[in-house]
Amino acid sequence: MTKIAVAVVGALVLAPAVFAQAQERPDYSGAWALVEDRSAAGSRTFGKEFRVTQSPTTVTIERTTTMTSGAVPASLPGVSPPPAGAVGSTVPPTTYRATWMKGQLIIIRQTKMPSENNALMSVSRWALSLDADGSLVVDSLNVPMLPRANGPKQEPPVSVRSVYRKAQ
Repeated sequence: MTKIAVAVVGALVLAPAVFAQAQERPDYSGAWALVEDRSAAGSRTFGKEFRVTQSPTTVTIERTTTMTSGAVPASLPGVSPPPAGAVGSTVPPTTYRATWMKGQLIIIRQTKMPSENNALMSVSRWALSLDADGSLVVDSLNVPMLPRANGPKQEPPVSVRSVYRKAQ
């Protein structure tokens, strides 16, 4: 099987409902880079780098992800098609919900499995906050939604802290 690396830019736009309550909302705007020595080993909640655009009514998080796949979606102009015999996959349906809570932006992500009648595959909770030195701290908790009937045992939740600093 041939593998092809494809860069995909994902954007998470949080609707105005996120801003329904008046409270202190830190400004996360700007480009952020992972501080590896302050982050859990291998943690990259939003990748090595990401960008936040924030207005009074929306927050947009953009990140670049590298995926290895044998197929290139037709929606990526300028990317060569995969070699004959390559195997591909699709991105599972994902829902995001967000709210402000005690000065933190809390994002809940639900990922589903289309191959299993859209059964819930995992739930992630990301809590974004600024620490005293202005670093962006992302505490994430991922809960795999297993087991399935006659399937593997439930895996434990995974908690990870990623710390980012403003990119220059």
